[in-house]
Amino acid sequence: MNIGFIGLGIMGGAYAKHLLKNKYPCFGIEPDKKNISKFMNLGGVLTTYSEIFDKVDVIISSLPSLEAYQNVLENIKKYKTNNKKIIILDMNTISIDDKIHFQNELQSLKIDVLDTPVSGTGAQADEADLTIFASGKEKLIKLCFPIFDCFSKEVINVGKFGNGMKFKILANLLVTIHNTAAAEALYLGEQAGLEKEMIYKVLRNSAASSIMLQKRMPLMIDKKYEPPTASYKIFLKDIDIIRSFIKNYDLTLPTFDGSSKIYDKAEKYLSNNWDTASVYELIKKEITNE
Repeated sequence: MNIGFIGLGIMGGAYAKHLLKNKYPCFGIEPDKKNISKFMNLGGVLTTYSEIFDKVDVIISSLPSLEAYQNVLENIKKYKTNNKKIIILDMNTISIDDKIHFQNELQSLKIDVLDTPVSGTGAQADEADLTIFASGKEKLIKLCFPIFDCFSKEVINVGKFGNGMKFKILANLLVTIHNTAAAEALYLGEQAGLEKEMIYKVLRNSAASSIMLQKRMPLMIDKKYEPPTASYKIFLKDIDIIRSFIKNYDLTLPTFDGSSKIYDKAEKYLSNNWDTASVYELIKKEITNE
């Protein structure tokens, strides 16, 4: 199958790299020149909305914002004029309502949409170390398994369309908490006179560990916040989605609530383009009132 990409950022670019490595012809739409250059250097072909639907069988959509998502929808409706059947793998972190709207709008254009968000950081995507929550038509999910296998360690069929995003929200809720907890443990250990590198060495394989501790604590220690594996700009959008989802069920989740409020201060104190590992800097400001 020929694969199309709408969005070749940190995540989309990593998916493309692995698919090209596995000899899939890949065609991409992307506004950023650096991302385009990386894609083409790997053997990918730049294309346009007016051409992509004649060239590909499956399109992977990986976008940074709701605005970009809505823009893609309008372009697909404008340029999908042939009768060729297409599958779109919606790998975006967007509200379930927006995903259902996207799916409904494209049904008449012979486009099947699968809701297939991923769990993992940009660094994990680069290593094909992702988990995919696939939801939608079972037959189409099975058809796309060879594609998913190129850039993931596990693909789970989680049922009806929209369930993928529900599981993604649960995963991101835990990521928010674990990332914050790792920063707090590092800072507490530092104040107790322990060496940062030793804190990481001792905790990373202990019962207290998490993927966020393993992946992000080294970034906290080295203050290596650029380039981001997940930027605040995107993560704050994800937190808003979690909050809306919780509100739908009239719940209060105190651990997530406490953690997420720390990230709200990112725009005031930190660069939106920094990695979310820099929550460590926010923890220090919270505690020392710097």
